[in-house]
Amino acid sequence: NSCKGSNLKPADGTQNPNGDCVSTAIGELPTKNNMVSTIIKSPDNGQTLQENTPFTVVTQTNNLNAGFFSDPATQYYVKAQSLGNNGKINGHSHITIQQIDGQTPPDPTKFAFFKGLNNGTDNNGDLTVDVANGLPAGNYRICTMVSSESHQCVTMPVAQRGAQDDCIRIKV
Repeated sequence: NSCKGSNLKPADGTQNPNGDCVSTAIGELPTKNNMVSTIIKSPDNGQTLQENTPFTVVTQTNNLNAGFFSDPATQYYVKAQSLGNNGKINGHSHITIQQIDGQTPPDPTKFAFFKGLNNGTDNNGDLTVDVANGLPAGNYRICTMVSSESHQCVTMPVAQRGAQDDCIRIKV
């Protein structure tokens, strides 16, 4: 048990903002040829959008069996990462949008938009989400967060590789 000796309470499948100890095994790792890689296709990096105007974020992720999403209220970090019969990770993605200020890292507890992309991909292999109300004026960072079914970050078989997620910056 990796939590033996920890002062944190054992995780129970709920999200605990005060921290806890998760003993769930990492699980199955894909081959190097099945590592996850993501690109944000729209909006364009550096694009200027109209204030408070709806827009759509379009992403494409290679080597992910999208649509695998456990209940985050009761199944958070309780399942090990698994692979489908095709050797690709079973999981899902998220979009998070944060307002940014120059070179200061944004507060991870504050975001202008967050959405889990729990469904499978469309016919083009894309995952999309509408930001229905747009955003107020400012500078923003849009990022993907690709996860295994139980919401942990996807785990790859080697350390020296490209990132599995993508971020872009936009101005509104």
